[in-house]
Amino acid sequence: MQKLIRTAFQPIMSARGQVVAYEALLRFRDGSNTPESRETSIRRWEGSGYIGTIDLAVLKQAIAALSQLHRSLSISVNVSSITVSQHAGRYLRELAEVGPLAKRLIIEVTDTVIPQDPARLISFAKDCAWRGVRIALGNCAPGLPRCDETVLQRLRPKLIKLDRKAISTAFQTLEEEPLRELIARAASLGCRAVAQGIDSQEKLDWSYALGVRYFQGFLVGHPRQFPLLDEQATFRNLDLTQPPQSLDSVPAVAA
Repeated sequence: MQKLIRTAFQPIMSARGQVVAYEALLRFRDGSNTPESRETSIRRWEGSGYIGTIDLAVLKQAIAALSQLHRSLSISVNVSSITVSQHAGRYLRELAEVGPLAKRLIIEVTDTVIPQDPARLISFAKDCAWRGVRIALGNCAPGLPRCDETVLQRLRPKLIKLDRKAISTAFQTLEEEPLRELIARAASLGCRAVAQGIDSQEKLDWSYALGVRYFQGFLVGHPRQFPLLDEQATFRNLDLTQPPQSLDSVPAVAA
C-alpha cells in the first residue's frame, strides 16, 4: 500500500496568519494526481470496502509526520464514513496505539455516496474521544443532516470543514445567510469553522466577514509532501514547524 499512495499535507491558517494544523491528503505515487482520478478511486474503494485499508494507510503516514512536527501543531486525517460504519474496530485499534500524540490528531469524517448514520457517527466520536482523539466533520454545508444543530450538539466536533463548493457558490451568488447561520451555530458550540477552497484575498475577507477564523486553500498554501515519508528526514530546520501558538489557543471567533 505504501508503494501505491503517499500523503500530502495542506496547511490550515488562523485569522492571525499562523499555521495551526495540516490536513493529510491522499495522493498517488504514479503521477495520476488529478482530482477526478482520486475521486474515482475513492468511490471505487468505498464500493468495495477497500477504503478501510486506504484510510488506515493514510492514518499511519499522518502519525509518522505528526511525531516530527512542532508540538503545537495538529494534523487532521480524513476517514470515510464507510470506514466508520464497516471498519471502525480496525481503525480504533490503530488509534489506541497513538499514545500522547492523540491529543494533536483530528479525525475528519468525510462525505461519501452513502449518507452517514448520525448515531453511528456519534458512537465513533465517543470512541475517539476516549482515546484522546478529536473529531472534525468534512464537506459541511447548510441543510446536510450531519450539520443539524442536534447532531452538532451531541457530536461536539473540534472543526467543521466548510465545503469548498458551498463556499464558492455563496461567494459568487451572495446567498450567504444559510452559511452564516451554520458558522454561528458551530461557534456557539465551541466548534471552529474552516473555510476550504480559499484561493483569493477577496474570498478570505468575505469568509472572515461571515465569522470564519480558519482558512485552507491555495492562497494559504498548496499541499506538499514532507520529506520524512520518503527520505526519513526531519522537519527541525523548517520554519513552518515553529508556530507561536496552537489550534487550541486561538478563539473560535475573534473579538
